[in-house]
Amino acid sequence: MSRAARCCRIRTWISGVITSSRSDVGRSRYSLCRESADRPRRCVVAGGGPTLTLQDVADLARVRRPVVSMWRNRPRVRGLHVPFPAPVEVSGGMERFRREDVVEWLERTGRGNNPEANLDAPALSVPDDVPLDELVTWLCLAVLTGEELADTTAENRITLARGVDPDDRVLFREVEASVPAVCTLRFIDDLVEASYGPREALDRLEQGRAARTLGTRDLTSDAVDLIHAVAEACALHLDPEGVPLVHVGPASSVTLALADTFTHLVVPGGTPELRDIRRRAVIREIETVDDAAGPGVRVLSTIGRPADELLDLVDNLVLDLGEGELAIIIGPAGVLCDELQGQQERHRAQTLRSESLAVALRLPRGMWREAHRQALGLWVCATGGSMQRPLVADLAAFTRDELDLGDLASDVTGAFAAMRGRAFRYLRPHDLPPILSARTVVVPRGVRALRLATTEIERHLAVINAATLVTSEPIQPFDVLAERAPGAMLLRRRSLGELKDLGHVRVLRGSRIDHSHGNPAGSVAVLSATNPHGTARLDPFDAARLYPRAVRTDPGDVVFAERPRPIATVDDHGGSLVASPSKILRISSQAGIGPHAVAAIINRLPNEPTEWQTWSVPILDTFEVEGLEEVLLAAVNHETTLRRHLDATRDLVTAMIDGVAAGAVTLTTRTTQ
Repeated sequence: MSRAARCCRIRTWISGVITSSRSDVGRSRYSLCRESADRPRRCVVAGGGPTLTLQDVADLARVRRPVVSMWRNRPRVRGLHVPFPAPVEVSGGMERFRREDVVEWLERTGRGNNPEANLDAPALSVPDDVPLDELVTWLCLAVLTGEELADTTAENRITLARGVDPDDRVLFREVEASVPAVCTLRFIDDLVEASYGPREALDRLEQGRAARTLGTRDLTSDAVDLIHAVAEACALHLDPEGVPLVHVGPASSVTLALADTFTHLVVPGGTPELRDIRRRAVIREIETVDDAAGPGVRVLSTIGRPADELLDLVDNLVLDLGEGELAIIIGPAGVLCDELQGQQERHRAQTLRSESLAVALRLPRGMWREAHRQALGLWVCATGGSMQRPLVADLAAFTRDELDLGDLASDVTGAFAAMRGRAFRYLRPHDLPPILSARTVVVPRGVRALRLATTEIERHLAVINAATLVTSEPIQPFDVLAERAPGAMLLRRRSLGELKDLGHVRVLRGSRIDHSHGNPAGSVAVLSATNPHGTARLDPFDAARLYPRAVRTDPGDVVFAERPRPIATVDDHGGSLVASPSKILRISSQAGIGPHAVAAIINRLPNEPTEWQTWSVPILDTFEVEGLEEVLLAAVNHETTLRRHLDATRDLVTAMIDGVAAGAVTLTTRTTQ
């Protein structure tokens, strides 16, 4: 570029405000506020010093934001009255507090989780009305030169910028066109001093007040890790010794998150957004070049872009792929994976006809903070035009424990290595012609890799055989001979409360049992009305030592509960503990009713909580009690057998489905002649 053309461009920068379109992640506006040299910018500082917002205080103390509000409402600390500092001004609806007052208050009270708050505070007091990208520019200059900027003049800064950026690839024109306030430069010096290195200083900026003003909502760490695993697999396939990463399209923090894996970062072009990427790469000590020397991995993030613009960006990227290059595309799943209609469907189909799509993934929801309910999609494209069966997977169909990034990277590598005969853990082939047809999705919901026949044949057979041993048992018929009773008798009924007053029944409370004391090999059962088989088992020594006052059941005791509905069971063996709120009903031989009859009556009461004293039971003669108890016990045993068969049938159905689905067994029904 000639000197005259460069001067013309500089004049254009000085006279206007340069703004870029909003990026998908970060969405920063590039708008360096520039003023003429005879009108230096003033420091916007309230109360005679740097200020902090309540969120800044929370970040400084390393607590959540509501904790700071609680501190303000509770001025007493360890018996002393130490009120929170008063705000010095309200700007943009947010209260501002003097930084020195906040630091002093944290030191006096000892509140928070940051013993080095006094050292971190200067990095949080961002000057007001200074755009994030301008702060990044001055941080980049400070990092490249190693100089403190607060005491420099405009001529000094231009000289420094020309020395570190003679080709104007990163920041020379921005430094030359800007006249920052002294407080801005002093903040940059404080930020560098308070940080452990340039990378952390940039992180503090991107997570601080200036970024919050823009409403930045980035990808989650899980999303970055997943994309990073795919990018590493692509780089390993191209060259294990390392390949370059090529940024494509709008500015995106995804590029910088992946760049550490690659030899260098290629950022072609000179738009303000791309220059901002170069500055951030310089701060992160990532080497950037304008052109790639060989095949590399291109990355395009279209998150937040309109569907039509997204499809244009993807189509241009696929057409521009060079020999041996791979491309990673991140965007909304609604465009990359789901069904489209009309012109958008035809546009996507035209791109896919190049047969460049190798892998398509639907990512789980919640990976983009700006729209946590929107799922993202990821494409991996390759040159060669021979991908007639792209591999697809819906990663949202897997739990967090099932999703292993190492195995996912292995699947992606296998997709490029002509290993379609191999077994994949996540990816499944999807024919391209159906994808190109109208109203067809690229990644069907829930799609996952085909599973090979299991080698655990014996385990599936054992489960099925164990269940059939129960279901094949003949069930003895239950029959009762009923005859007309001789003579007539007066029907008598009494409530359990009356029987208790007569001393014919006793009600004993259950005990509070800690189930952590349970021992599977123990011989003392812990019963409850809702679980007649026992909620736990205790060792006899533990039961005697831990629960010496707990009441043991006798054979024939009724274990019952009143809430949430009346329910009861009979302990025919005795010697068990009863877990509260269940109770023990102990019936004497003079009561005129047996335990199984009482339990059956309780279980047939209305499903409403009532008092046990009001439950009414019939009073029978001794020989009638014995006969009824014998028949009821047989009925209980028959019901137990039926339930055991039902449970075994349920287990058998599940085992048959799992065994056939795993390719371990085949089934044949037996027909009776």
